[in-house]
Amino acid sequence: MLRRILALPMKELVNYAAVFGLVAVSGMPFFFKSALNSVFLCMFVLFVFLKRSIPFNPKHLAIVAVFFFVEVLQDIFIYDIAIATFIGSYTRFFLAILTVTICDRKFTRYYVNIIYVLTLIGFVFYVPSVLSNNVRGFFESSICPFFPPLGLGTEDNPFYDHQPTVMIYTFHPVLKEFRNSGPFWEPGAYGVFLLFAIIFNVIRTGTLINKKNIVFAIAVITTISTTGYAALFVIVTSFYLVKGTISNRLFMVSMLVPVSILMFVSFDFLGQKVEKNMELKDDPSSRFGSAYADVQDWATSPFIGWGKGEMRFGGREFTFFSDDQHRNNGLSDLLATYGIFAFITLLVNYFRTLKTMCLSHSFPQGFAPLAFAVILLLGFSQSLFQYPFFLSIMFMHIIYKDRLGRLGMTPVEVE
Repeated sequence: MLRRILALPMKELVNYAAVFGLVAVSGMPFFFKSALNSVFLCMFVLFVFLKRSIPFNPKHLAIVAVFFFVEVLQDIFIYDIAIATFIGSYTRFFLAILTVTICDRKFTRYYVNIIYVLTLIGFVFYVPSVLSNNVRGFFESSICPFFPPLGLGTEDNPFYDHQPTVMIYTFHPVLKEFRNSGPFWEPGAYGVFLLFAIIFNVIRTGTLINKKNIVFAIAVITTISTTGYAALFVIVTSFYLVKGTISNRLFMVSMLVPVSILMFVSFDFLGQKVEKNMELKDDPSSRFGSAYADVQDWATSPFIGWGKGEMRFGGREFTFFSDDQHRNNGLSDLLATYGIFAFITLLVNYFRTLKTMCLSHSFPQGFAPLAFAVILLLGFSQSLFQYPFFLSIMFMHIIYKDRLGRLGMTPVEVE
């Protein structure tokens, strides 16, 4: 796969580089710790966009305008938004828009192939590291120090430890517990990127069982992530519900509840982890605790949220970042940060993208709401939606609709 990518024409290589960069600044510790990396990447894709004379679709701006208007109101009624924060926000938005635009409808193919290569490379590090403490220790002590977070102005929050990395693989401390983080900040995040790849690949190819999806599924298993396992189960079930024969659908429906109960009871870590999160509902560092704290903050500013500055936590200022400010629930974090209108805008456009992708690839549109439910599940477990790659999902349906419109709504051939 890597050899095939390197043999591609320059235009394709540039597109792959843009999508890799988008993924890197959205979750790979070597890259995403510095906001300047997003700025440099945005300048690169802007140069490509202008050089290719690609027309800009103003429909993108209608989505961005919702977030912009909310931040203007936050600046007026809550606190003065720092210029650096403002620039960072819209750098991420336009990085997402420009990358999707220059890649057109092949964006998902580039993404799937990049995650596939990263996954295979990840196994090269993961397998020997879990088999030998000496191998893991060698990388952590002798190799990883050469790969500190890339870029000037690296954000340094002492609350979050820098995870040892070799740029394309992260040696997270939980690796000794056999949990695979791939190139991302922790195993749960790796599972999210893998599951997005599976969703895209299922829609693109119209199949569930293929080489790439099998590799992705094995990688999801190595994350030992409760949410990842649940999401993978929902994707498999959803595929057979919309694509299988009548008998397959009836079988999947009849097995859905008992298999779910069996998984919960048989795999101790699944049940124990869910129970622990329920018990920690008052602890902001847990999933349910984060949701509870965020909803409380949102209730005091439901329309425009609290923004991303010093007043983010319901107007309560803080001197040092601690457990009280830590959030790991992406859905509730988005709600508390931007308020209900921006929250709905993001979710509506996510759904439109999934639905339009299904139409474009002649895949049953009934898969769209089920895949959307999977993304909500993933968003409940990770703070995702303010990173460039996850912002890009909002704009993909515009690219697909333009293409479908030019074709008179004829489904696009799968690349």
